[in-house]
Amino acid sequence: MRVVRNVGYLKRRQRASRLMIAVGLAGLFGSIALTFFQQLLYIYLAYAALITGFLFFNAGMQQWAKWNRRPRPDELLDSTLRRLNDRYTLVHYPDIPVGWRPEHVLVWPGGILNITTRELAGRIVVRGTRWRRLDRLFIRLLTFGGPPLGDPTLECQRQMEALRTFLEQRDLPGAELVDGLIVFLNDQAQLEVVESPITVVSRKELLEAIRAYGAERRLSNADIDEIVTALAQGEQVEGPISLPTREPVKAK
Repeated sequence: MRVVRNVGYLKRRQRASRLMIAVGLAGLFGSIALTFFQQLLYIYLAYAALITGFLFFNAGMQQWAKWNRRPRPDELLDSTLRRLNDRYTLVHYPDIPVGWRPEHVLVWPGGILNITTRELAGRIVVRGTRWRRLDRLFIRLLTFGGPPLGDPTLECQRQMEALRTFLEQRDLPGAELVDGLIVFLNDQAQLEVVESPITVVSRKELLEAIRAYGAERRLSNADIDEIVTALAQGEQVEGPISLPTREPVKAK
């Protein structure tokens, strides 16, 4: 499999997460300092700083977990899908300025797949477009500040729309071939898919799910190169790089 990675975008998100944490801590410590003043105005300011600091710190920790913790989602996808041959190209964080930016796009002769990821552990239930996390309250408190569940269905659908619009605006092939998939990358995730308009799989199921889409040629090599080139624009973009089909052996 070939991989393209927008390193510049990754670095910007990592810096943003650190900034959010710093602002959050400043607000939390600032609220403590303001409580030493006895005037009512300072008490109100302390509450405002506390709330603002808490929100920024919590959001920053969620972003930190996504963009700074190793292995990152893009690295987990690389490891899981590296057995695919070079007809498949996985583009991480393409520079798409319209709509909800896709994060992982797989291009191969059979079509174009938007991959939406989640890093949550625990029991996850999806019924149609409704998602629920059924962990106990104690587990939720322990993982507070970690990656949120959100609405993966809505996110994937909007990313697919943005990808189609991007291709259509540039007169690129494949807009009608865009599909979507949601994958939970944490091996401790327990999925219960009652019904879903979009395919939902665990990381262990991802490779077979990709292969199930088939290899019927609907895009030529020239089409694929044109699409990948368009998705690989931006600063500090690496690739396409061919990954070895097996993980490198670590030295003992």
